[in-house]
Amino acid sequence: MKTVILYILMLTSSMVSKLQSKIEFWLNTEYDQFYLVDGNEAEIANSLWINEDDFKSRIEVSGSVMGIRTERSGKIKVIVEVFDKKPDFESQDEYDHIVECSFEIKSGHLMIKNCPDFELVKDIILPVGVYRIRVSSVNLSTVASDNSGVDYYRLSIWNEKLMSAKSVLKQYIQ
Repeated sequence: MKTVILYILMLTSSMVSKLQSKIEFWLNTEYDQFYLVDGNEAEIANSLWINEDDFKSRIEVSGSVMGIRTERSGKIKVIVEVFDKKPDFESQDEYDHIVECSFEIKSGHLMIKNCPDFELVKDIILPVGVYRIRVSSVNLSTVASDNSGVDYYRLSIWNEKLMSAKSVLKQYIQ
């Protein structure tokens, strides 16, 4: 009986995702966007945000660069959480917009860079592989015409076996 209970506890604990790291920071950005970059990629595709669906989804991947569209320019709060596997997400009610897509890390470095300078803000060390990145945008309706607001962006990252399509889980409508 003890063996069965221990096995059930082990099975249950292996099914629960674990937060491996969490960082919070502020970045200064312009043109309502910032970037996730595989390694020290030096160029941004000129094709970012040409497609209306990408613009509405607030995320676009072009090569080894992912653009994340924010509601405003200026000083933006970003929270990055890295999980060992896909987490069980709490209610979507607190978020205005949720989108996720796959991103391949070939260099072992996920770099967060501002716009338009493409300056390094954070360098997150990750094992080489395919990842799913969920961007949850909060308090978008607080942004005023003078670019003030209390919006912030939560990035949840976990390893996945294969690349999969972008998915908008909750669409923000102004």
